Amino acid sequence: MTPSEKFPPAAPGIDAVVRAQLDAEASRVDAAKMRDRVLAQLEADATPRTSSGRRFALLAFAALAASLLVGVFFISPPRQAMATPAQVVESAREAYRADADRCYTQTLQLPVNSPAPLALMIDSGRTMTICTRGDRFMVEPGFGGRGTWGRDKDGRVWIAPTRDAAARFDESELPPAVRDVVKIRGLEIGTLLDEVLKDFELSWTGPPEKRAATSSVTATRRGNPHAGQIRAAELVVDKNTKLIRSLVLHREMLMGGPATITFKFVGNAKPDETLYTPEGHIDAGKPVYDATRPVLRRKILLQNLGDVIVNGL
Repeated sequence: MTPSEKFPPAAPGIDAVVRAQLDAEASRVDAAKMRDRVLAQLEADATPRTSSGRRFALLAFAALAASLLVGVFFISPPRQAMATPAQVVESAREAYRADADRCYTQTLQLPVNSPAPLALMIDSGRTMTICTRGDRFMVEPGFGGRGTWGRDKDGRVWIAPTRDAAARFDESELPPAVRDVVKIRGLEIGTLLDEVLKDFELSWTGPPEKRAATSSVTATRRGNPHAGQIRAAELVVDKNTKLIRSLVLHREMLMGGPATITFKFVGNAKPDETLYTPEGHIDAGKPVYDATRPVLRRKILLQNLGDVIVNGL
């Protein structure tokens, strides 16, 4: 019996496995190209070549190859730096487009001791749809769950309780209660984000998750808010599009504490300027009454909204 038959080769151990892996990784390296590049660099040196110089070139080549293998096995890819809450809000501000038509559901909860006219106009607890383009907006359904209302490109507030007629007001004509409603219902995202970045402390709403599709940020105002100002906000921002997916505002009211307004993105509206005008919500040829027809304007509101809401208009 021969020695090889008596003592068969042992199964490959860890050394052999590691060596095989190293050989496999080394086979992917173009050693000839790397050697030629190193030697060419050395040849460019003005010092005359000697055998020791060539030995140095080979040593340099060997060291370079070894460092490459070390990199393959021991250097992990760099980790992507996680954005800060402020950077998330800044990215949403940079991506915001004032000419984009976007629609959100909106739910508003008023403090329990809010004035009756304001509570009736707000429809506390009712979910509505608001579409926005810059500082223009349209709310549906409107006051008392009927029709629509909104603000046009000139800042005028309009109300279309039915398809038969509408009323339009300059901001200076609105009583304080209605001005509050306009401020609360409107969603001027660009202005809001500017204010948040300037006057609020920003933090993560919860532990950030790397694989999550959105980032959630809480904004808390520095100092005490005045009436009408936002006390705090929670923003959920899409990581890819930078679009605000949801927004919760806690706005300080004139009396009774903060109101909570919740917006949730539902989609992009079809670009249409008439969406933000009363003419787009009444039948063709029907009237829109303004300050030149005050009696008829007031009559429309009285018939459709009631004395409590119209009081002061």
